Order: sequence, then C-alpha cells, then structure tokens
Amino acid sequence: MNPEVPITLDTLRAAGAPRFDRVGWHYIETLAGRTLAQSGAAQALLNRKLQQSLDGLHQRMKDAAQTTQTAQTSHTATASSAASPLAVLLQSLKAQDPSASQPIHSAWRAEHPRIQQFRKQLSQISVQKQVTQAIALAPQNAGPINSHMLVLRSLGLMRSISPDYLNRFMVHVDTLLCLDEADKGKPPAKKAGAAAKSPK
Repeated sequence: MNPEVPITLDTLRAAGAPRFDRVGWHYIETLAGRTLAQSGAAQALLNRKLQQSLDGLHQRMKDAAQTTQTAQTSHTATASSAASPLAVLLQSLKAQDPSASQPIHSAWRAEHPRIQQFRKQLSQISVQKQVTQAIALAPQNAGPINSHMLVLRSLGLMRSISPDYLNRFMVHVDTLLCLDEADKGKPPAKKAGAAAKSPK
C-alpha cells in the first residue's frame, strides 16, 4: 500500500468523512483492508482504486464546503439587500453617531442635548423669577394662616430644598391654570330642570 494512504485516511477521518458519506467511507475502509491483504499486481490495482476513491471523496467534501460558504455569503447579501430603507437610514445614523447614549429609534426624534439643557436652564430661571416676584408682592400684615402667605412660604421652601421639584410643581400649576382658563371660556351648560320648565 502507498505509505501516503494511511495519512490521507486519518486526515479525512478527522475532517468528518465518516459523517459526510457513510457508505463511501465504509467502501474505502473495506478497500484499504483488502489492499493490505493482497500483494503484487493485485495490490497495485487495488491501491489505484483506493487512491481514486480517496481523491474523489476529498474533492466532494471540498466542493460541499465551498457550496455551503457560497450559500451563506449569498444569504447574507440577500438579507442586506432586503433591508427596508428605514432600517438602512437608522443604521447610517447609528454609524454617524456611535457615541449616542439614547437608542437610535428614539434619538432621531429627540432634541439635541444642548437644546434640552438650554430649555431646562431657561425654565429654571423663569420659575425662580416668578417665585421671587410672587414673594415680593406678598400681602402686607397678613395673618399666619393666610392662604396666600402659606402658598408663598411653601414655594420659598421648595426653592431652597428642592429646585427640581419646584420646577415640576410650577409646570403642573401652569397646566392646571391653562385648563381652568379654557374651561371658563366654554358657555354654561343648560340644566335639565330649567329646560323642562321653559314654556312650550
């Protein structure tokens, strides 16, 4: 037997040839055993057949691996080409700004961080100014349980203890005032009893 045949057998076995082609591998092992048992011209003939079978199996395994790799590459390319335009746009935005802390699906709708910071500072200044003006216009000689003075005292405490809470509180108050003003603009609803007593 050709001394390279056992090395080729071991290489193919390690590469998974028995799983790739069970029948073909069984034929090769049987042929290798018969080649060892023969001598002379018969051994040379079997040795050529064995070498041809090994080369054929090796080539088929190589072709199968190449086909698998080509299929995977094609699948990846197809998936990339099938991506929606929105996904491509979001991917490009993410690539342009990899340091963004917000998720890309919400970052494109959000304001720039500097604008947000400026808006927050402007709101804080406005609230501080409103509270200062309100305290300056406090009624003189008001009693300790005067509701106006109690509110102003609460705002002053909020400003000194938690300015962030004061800002949120003022936004809430402004919203309630806007709703109250909008409700005052509506015409009064007629009562059902008055409608029933009206002359026909």
